Amino acid sequence: MVKLLALDLDKTLIRDNNTISDTDKKAIQKCIDRGIIVSIISGRNDASIKPIAQELKIIKNKHIGVNGALLLDFINGHEELVTIDNDIYDYLVEKFSEDDRDFMPLNREGYFYKNEGHLLDDVRTWIDDEGLIKGDLASLKDCYRISVHFEDKEDLEYLKSYLPKSIYGTVDRNVYDIRPTKVNKFTGLEALMKHYDINKNEVATIGDQASDIELLENTKYSFAVQNADEFTKKAANYVLKKTNNENAVAEMINEYLLK
Repeated sequence: MVKLLALDLDKTLIRDNNTISDTDKKAIQKCIDRGIIVSIISGRNDASIKPIAQELKIIKNKHIGVNGALLLDFINGHEELVTIDNDIYDYLVEKFSEDDRDFMPLNREGYFYKNEGHLLDDVRTWIDDEGLIKGDLASLKDCYRISVHFEDKEDLEYLKSYLPKSIYGTVDRNVYDIRPTKVNKFTGLEALMKHYDINKNEVATIGDQASDIELLENTKYSFAVQNADEFTKKAANYVLKKTNNENAVAEMINEYLLK
C-alpha cells in the first residue's frame, strides 16, 4: 500500500510551458483524499518549490529540495542535510576561474551568477529571477550544488577529471550539476521516510532524468514518464505511456496507485 507519493517537478509534473495541468492536480488531490502523503522531491531550491507546494495544497507537508540536500519544512523551518565542503568549493572556484568557465553555485540564499550567458538562460527556465543573485562567487559558503557549463563531450571529460572523489555530477544538456557524492534524491527521500515512519516499499516515485535514477532504483512503486531518457526508464519498475505534457502523473495515479 502506498503511503507517500514523491513527485519530481521539471519534465515530470510540470509541462514544457511551466504549468501543471488541472488533470494532474485533480489526480493528486485524489491521493490526498485517500490519505496518501504527497511530497515534492526536486532539484529546485526552496524559493521555487514553495509556490508549487501552495498550488498543490501540500504546503504543510515536508519536501526535498536541491536533489536531496534540503529537507523543506515551510511551517517550522528547513533542515540542511548536506553541503559541499567549503575547502572543496574554494578549490573548484579556482579551477573554474583558471578555465574561464561559467558556473553558478546554489546555497540557502539563492542561485548566484557572475555574468549573463547560456548557463544563466538555462537556469532561468526553472528558477524565477527573484531566486537569482548577481555577486561574488568566490566568497560563498555552504553550497548545495554548482551548475557548470561545458562545451562538448571532450570538455565534460576534462571537467570531470579534476573533481574530487567526494563530488559527483549529472548532465542535463550542456550543464553539469555538481553535488556531494553522499547526497541524491534517494538520500533525501530517506529523510522523508524517517520523518513519516514509512519504508521504501510504501513509497511511489516518479521522474524523468539521471538525477532521479537512485530514487527510482530504490523504491517499489517507481515510474518513469514517457519523455524520460532510456537510463531512467531502465531504473523504473514502470514506464508510463504519457509524457509530462500529457498528464503522466494522472496516469500513474489513476491507472496504478488508486486502481
